[in-house]
Amino acid sequence: MTSSRSWLPEAALLWLPLLVLVGGIAVVWTGVSMAADVNRSAGLFPGRVVTTGARGHQTADVEYTGPDGVRRTETFEHHQGRVIVPGRRVQVRVWPDERRAELDGGDKHTVPIVYGSLLTLLGAGATVLLFMWHHGRRMEKSRARFEKWYLWCWWWLSRWQ
Repeated sequence: MTSSRSWLPEAALLWLPLLVLVGGIAVVWTGVSMAADVNRSAGLFPGRVVTTGARGHQTADVEYTGPDGVRRTETFEHHQGRVIVPGRRVQVRVWPDERRAELDGGDKHTVPIVYGSLLTLLGAGATVLLFMWHHGRRMEKSRARFEKWYLWCWWWLSRWQ
């Protein structure tokens, strides 16, 4: 005989905090990898757009002087949401060891690190609370302490204003 209750919602509730924790760690790892890639570069160098491609301005020939002092012209593809026109000044990030260069897209690694950290903290806290609840720990004392602390902070802030 089968039960009318499904096992899926209860299992999903038990595994969801752990999945959020693992997802947060993966997002932080991605952001740290992006930051490490940016820090391996030789830095930003000013460049000037010489010509743009015919494919909706998605390619640009940029002339810049590299870290070794040699003037180069390279073709870059960009999907930065802005139209690059000939004559515009741009920043080029260079990795001389890898013989690689790209148009600088700005600071892209901070957002994944911050959101991944928040997801990690949320997942870790929820996992600990769910583990404690699952093993019979009730939160009456902790809730009473939190309410007492909250009321004390509220009183202190109201007096401080």
